[in-house]
Amino acid sequence: MGDTREQLEDRAEHYIRTGGFHSFSFRDLAKDLGIKSASVHYHFPTKSDLGIAVVRRYNDRFANALSDPSSPTMTTADHIRRYMMMFYTEMKQSQKMCLCAVLSVEQLTLSEDMRSAVDEFYTLNLNWLTRTFQLTSQSQMTPTQSNQRASQVFATMQGALIGASVRQDTQYFELAARALFKDLFDKDLRFSKTSVTD
Repeated sequence: MGDTREQLEDRAEHYIRTGGFHSFSFRDLAKDLGIKSASVHYHFPTKSDLGIAVVRRYNDRFANALSDPSSPTMTTADHIRRYMMMFYTEMKQSQKMCLCAVLSVEQLTLSEDMRSAVDEFYTLNLNWLTRTFQLTSQSQMTPTQSNQRASQVFATMQGALIGASVRQDTQYFELAARALFKDLFDKDLRFSKTSVTD
């Protein structure tokens, strides 16, 4: 078990991903950890400070899991297949929404600093996807085409996650991902509980 600050971030992330940023209070966190509310404020003066810490930790974790677009052993399809699998595995194994997808829906009620932290997640994904399409595409995409593809893939993943959550049906995500993968690479994508193949 980690230190108090890490435990607070863990609990806050759980609450956000299962019910949204406004689904919990510092009192809830204090009760969960068996500490006083003042102890929560010691680590995070405001709820926004806590939210920013949680989002940035999530962004770092996600960034570390991304493949290297310059890898000589992976094709564009390999990278995008693995990227889709990151979202799929999270959805299947944790039964939770992508943290930043939840917060994106709530953005109008978040502080400016929190919105900026969420935007960092979008920038991270779009930059990685754009770079991946530019470096690995045999068709030598232009920067504009790479940006378009990046937006298409990321928007599909986020929308598919939200739709699967609303409908409580992971097939919603699978159908969207399969259709996009087929459009992009003219290959079939198959999902299982632990893997994705073509």
